[in-house]
Amino acid sequence: MTFLTKNSTNMAERSVGGVCRRRRVGLGLVLVALALLSIRDRNTAYAAEPLLVAQPAYAGMRFYVYEPQGVPKNWYATFDGYPVWKNAEGIWHYGSYSGSMPIPTNYVVGSVVPSLVGLVPVAAVPASMTSMVPTPVLAVAPQPVMPVFPVPVVPVMSWQLNPRFMVLGLWKGNVDRIGLLHKPTVPVAWKGTLPQVIYAWTGSTWYQMVAEEGERPGDVLRHNLYTLTRLVNQNGPSLWYEPNVSLLVSQAGQWGFFWMGEISPVVQ
Repeated sequence: MTFLTKNSTNMAERSVGGVCRRRRVGLGLVLVALALLSIRDRNTAYAAEPLLVAQPAYAGMRFYVYEPQGVPKNWYATFDGYPVWKNAEGIWHYGSYSGSMPIPTNYVVGSVVPSLVGLVPVAAVPASMTSMVPTPVLAVAPQPVMPVFPVPVVPVMSWQLNPRFMVLGLWKGNVDRIGLLHKPTVPVAWKGTLPQVIYAWTGSTWYQMVAEEGERPGDVLRHNLYTLTRLVNQNGPSLWYEPNVSLLVSQAGQWGFFWMGEISPVVQ
């Protein structure tokens, strides 16, 4: 028979109490660690691994994106640093910065060289744009008056003054994107991935190409390429080159249309 003395009883109680306290402390440390991880996850918005994505606007086109730190949800960046987003149809578009936040543009990824149309990469956004601290005003010594040079005149192309061409901007029920056909080199416009009709500028009017059920834009253009070429040739050579194309890209944005770049139905 084993007898417990008072001292041994007290030692057992202290031992049990110590184990309980250590367990409580250990559990508290685990909870604190989980809370810190939760805060870090909420404040960290980037993917460590690059993502290979497809561009439905151009058959076979794929490119890598990653999720940089500090961008809103559903925004990514290309490997050369330009912000991109994906619309409801799954088509990737470039973004542009307004302050410290990216905003959507009408440029489809693959349609333009982003550096040539004024887009700013994520890494190139000035640090001052992400801060609300006002810049101190410094006293500036008077500067000598510089001669005033005439402001260069922005060219106006004939199609910009042609109401038959500009009426396209009113057809928002049938058009939400525009691009430049490779050959013949003329503007083409349509709506959605399965359009009901595609419009092509012949030099004098918008030629309508009605799509069959389930036809994609490339299919419609291929089936009408001969007729379209003949109509364009009747109106003389195509004059769609720089700066015409740059002005057309700008006009597409004013209309609210997506810019699809060069369209090559033969290889689409």
